[in-house]
This record gives sequence, structure tokens and C-alpha cells, in this order.
Amino acid sequence: MSSVLARRAGIKRGYPMKASTKISAVVAVFLASGLAVPFADATGTSKFVGVSTFERDNVGADGELIIEVEHQEFALLNSGDITFAHVGSEAYFTDEYNVSIDSDTNARPIAGTITQLEGELVWISPAVA
Repeated sequence: MSSVLARRAGIKRGYPMKASTKISAVVAVFLASGLAVPFADATGTSKFVGVSTFERDNVGADGELIIEVEHQEFALLNSGDITFAHVGSEAYFTDEYNVSIDSDTNARPIAGTITQLEGELVWISPAVA
């Protein structure tokens, strides 16, 4: 028997959704207490996991549906305060499309690690590795 039980390559992952939650296609998805939520329901302790592949509407209980996300580096908009000196630092969402170096006293959802700046874009590796 191999010491490796399974291997995974690729960019797709699945996370259980919070009850009574709808997540649109191609939007940022966050984990809040282990359950997938959209930006509107994310808090300062929520972590970015990726971008939804399809729309899902969990009208049931916590974890009844799984949302598929793409997990890779993503380019988001710079809110204006991220500089080259911040590469390697943690960034935070200010809205669904913009990130900042400022956590707003831990009120903003965690985007992840800044890997590169490219013009107005900030490349982010999601908070959930």
C-alpha cells in the first residue's frame, strides 16, 4: 500500500454551503465557520477560497449543497493603497472586486497573499491554501 492515499491536481474544489444561501456564478466565495458564502455574507474572519464555477442556491440546511470553486491565483482591483512593497503580505476585500492592505480593524474578509502587482491589478493567492 502506498503511503499516499490520494492525489489531487487541478484547480477545482468543493465546499459545503451555508443554509439559505445563493451564490452566483463567477463570484468570490468565502468560508465562514467552514461554510461557503458570498461576499455579502462574509465577515472579518471569513477567508477567500476561490471563484464559483456555477450558480448554486442552497434552500436547505447547512452543508446540504456543495459549491464548486476554481482555486488559483486571481487578479483583483487595487483599492489604491497596495504597493510593490506589499508583495507577500495579506490583503483584504473592500468590496466584491477590490482589495486593500488595510483590514479595517479585522472587519474585512481575508483575500489572501499578494503575489504580484500589474498596473491596477493585484494578484492574490487565496487565503485558504
